[in-house]
Amino acid sequence: MREARTPGGAELLRALVPSADSQEVARRQQLLGEVHGARTEGIQAWPLDGVHDLRPWLDRSRVTGSHLEPLELRRVAQTLAACTAMRRFLDTHAARLPLLHARTKPLVAHTGLASAIEHAVLENGEIADHASPELARIRRRLVTQRQAVLRTLEAHLARGKPDAETYVTMRGERYVIPVRADAAAARGIVHDRSATGATLFVEPLDVVEGNNELQGLRDGEGREVLRILQDLTHRLAAESDAVERSLEAVEFVDAQHAAACAAATMRAASPRLGTTLQLRAARHPLLESRLAAQGRAVVPLDLALGEARALVITGPNTGGKTVALKTVGLLALMHQAGLQVPLHADSELPVFARIVADIGDEQSIEAAESTFSSHLRHVRGAIEAAGPGLLALLDEFMAGTDPEEGAAMAKVVLRRLVQRGATTLVTTHLGALKLFAHAEPGVGNASMVFDATSGTPLFRLQPGVPGSSNALATAERLGFDPDLVAAARAERGDSAARIEAVLQSLEAERLAFETARAAAETEAAEARRVREEAATQLAELAHLRATHQAQARRDVAKILDDARARIEATIRSLREAQASREAIRSAKDELDAVAASVQAIEAGPVPIPEGEPRPGDLVWIRPLGREGRMEEMQGDDRARVRYGFAVVTVPLRDLELRVRGVETPPEPTRGGYQVQDTTEKAAVEIDLRGFDRPEAISAMDQFLDRAVLQGLPSVRIVHGKGTGVLRRTIQEYLTSHPSVASHRLGDHGEGGSGVTIAKLH
Repeated sequence: MREARTPGGAELLRALVPSADSQEVARRQQLLGEVHGARTEGIQAWPLDGVHDLRPWLDRSRVTGSHLEPLELRRVAQTLAACTAMRRFLDTHAARLPLLHARTKPLVAHTGLASAIEHAVLENGEIADHASPELARIRRRLVTQRQAVLRTLEAHLARGKPDAETYVTMRGERYVIPVRADAAAARGIVHDRSATGATLFVEPLDVVEGNNELQGLRDGEGREVLRILQDLTHRLAAESDAVERSLEAVEFVDAQHAAACAAATMRAASPRLGTTLQLRAARHPLLESRLAAQGRAVVPLDLALGEARALVITGPNTGGKTVALKTVGLLALMHQAGLQVPLHADSELPVFARIVADIGDEQSIEAAESTFSSHLRHVRGAIEAAGPGLLALLDEFMAGTDPEEGAAMAKVVLRRLVQRGATTLVTTHLGALKLFAHAEPGVGNASMVFDATSGTPLFRLQPGVPGSSNALATAERLGFDPDLVAAARAERGDSAARIEAVLQSLEAERLAFETARAAAETEAAEARRVREEAATQLAELAHLRATHQAQARRDVAKILDDARARIEATIRSLREAQASREAIRSAKDELDAVAASVQAIEAGPVPIPEGEPRPGDLVWIRPLGREGRMEEMQGDDRARVRYGFAVVTVPLRDLELRVRGVETPPEPTRGGYQVQDTTEKAAVEIDLRGFDRPEAISAMDQFLDRAVLQGLPSVRIVHGKGTGVLRRTIQEYLTSHPSVASHRLGDHGEGGSGVTIAKLH
């Protein structure tokens, strides 16, 4: 209710009643889920401000001759404006909020009435001059007449009588001036005198008529204001039924919005509607809120009846048994009231026609009712109402009497409730009832987990295994006399000790099973992960294989086109050189053979090598988007790769095998330059830093020849800045080289004066 922004919305939430109709519960949950989902997806600005409860004012407006006060009408206008804004909001988001849109069809815009009120009544409650032509006329005359009266009175004050006061005031809505009582009597009407009697407040005779006229104008103004208020009130009465329906619709939207806000705060969800009680990560909202204020977290409740109809919950005192019952009962009521509940969405809740709860001690001295009697009264009610639609929550079942007789009663009552199909949860410390639940069809055991090592409850429900009450351990934890605890253990009967030993053995087996199951689940999850990764890698490999095949065919087609162009160019060169017919035929035959071999490659399948790359292989360096040759391994998972004149160390996972090599390439020479086989793609850059003049010229010769053979348009020579000697040597060499068309120093971003760019013919 704290999230509600209208009085009516808060009242609707207070009046929520659980429904026993499963279809109605489903409708409520679906509607709230729609609003919650819309808020989660970003629809946050809901126009709910400025809404007042108009019902008392609507009732008054229906009384003939009545009128609302100006500020009341302003509140009406604010509410009508909010209704109009909400209508537009719902129409705008009708596709996302279809259920809420359909539910609020009675909500209409009241723009005409709201505009009329806002036009006539100012925010401070004053009636505006332009509320009516007559009011505007009267007020203009009032101003004129007031000024005339004030001028006359100020003239009296200005005549300079030494015994006259120097201001104009009012008495009884008439303008007067103060006159000293011991002065000469002034001609006029005395309206008042000061507390001391020394001053008289006199209305001079020459302003009597003016004051009379002012009074008449004021009366006319009041009548016109009253008429305007009555007219606006009458218009409100004419629309009062529609306004009330619109107000109810806005309050309904507010209630749904507030419930959605609360659901978001509680991290709540709508469980499935079903026939079995199955809660996952359920939390008591009030307990969770209280613990959160203390900086603590609530332990979620996991509870599933499965095939059973009844569950016997055992375990230590202060271990959370009663909280478990309260959580189930409260969440069932919240769910059937149409609220989302704090649990995991993968939960299931039936719709109960009746819930019987016997929690706590209701003994009464006046009614001569003991603890056991109060329990029996509730149990009798559960038996009388027993059926598939009953949820019975019985705390300390059959406690407060002889244990043997209480256990006997508990067994027959549980059997009756199960036979009639009721859903039953009971808590108990009766050992016989634990054994009964283990053997009886339709009844299951569960216990609140107790940490025997630390001697503290863990507040977690463990299904399938009964729990020990751990009364002696609890006494020890609370500082009870150790001698008394030891004596109590000695006083326990053999049967109790045997039951305790069995329970402890079962608990140990359960813990071992839980450990084994957790390990198995971890291994299964790891296996699933490995399978998924393998499947993903296989899919990626298939995609890469197809991509590489396509790229290889495109590369072959380009090689073929280049070869054909070179054939034609060679033939033309031979003819232009006037070579012999035999030389031309021989050259053409040789080039035809090259073309035929390329066509054979194009026609046949392009092999894609498999396996990990190894030294000598041509590889693709994924992070650089470049092709290079693997030189050597660096450890188990990294490799040294050369691309162009650079050498990098790359993780194996970032290398993709392109072509298997036949041998490891030779080590690079000083400066990073290496003359490579001309079947490889030419490099576009050479690094000559550290070379002397003869070495630089020799390396340049080989580099430029290779670039020209490969048809590169330009190359990049790195010489560094240094003293400038190497730069001048390179540029002199480039100036005279027949394959160099021009050269220049690098621009900003290209290496500047440490790099020379050479354009080739």
